[in-house]
Amino acid sequence: MMSTDPVGLLRVLIVHERPSAHRVVCHSRCVSLERGVFVGDSVLPVDTPPGAVIPPARVVRIHRQPYGEFTELPAVWSALVELEGPDVSWVQPEATLRAVPSEGTEAGRAKDR
Repeated sequence: MMSTDPVGLLRVLIVHERPSAHRVVCHSRCVSLERGVFVGDSVLPVDTPPGAVIPPARVVRIHRQPYGEFTELPAVWSALVELEGPDVSWVQPEATLRAVPSEGTEAGRAKDR
């Protein structure tokens, strides 16, 4: 996931629930100015060393009351963000996560063009 392309940075404010070991719902804020966070993005802790074996999580839902669901969380906005992955135990309050486009997402396909 290392690249010179802009990345989205997501700051976890509160972990609301962990419905399973593979899913977490947290209140988060986008703290990057260069790129928002999109549904489908892959996320890892920002301090993950290159070559680490931590499996990334994926943003599956962004929801903001009373407006509903969004496909992007722009800079300085906060919302409920639902993440899923093989193991999301590393998602903790005050963690900063790096978000990059996943293969197969609209943002990922646009990057490849």
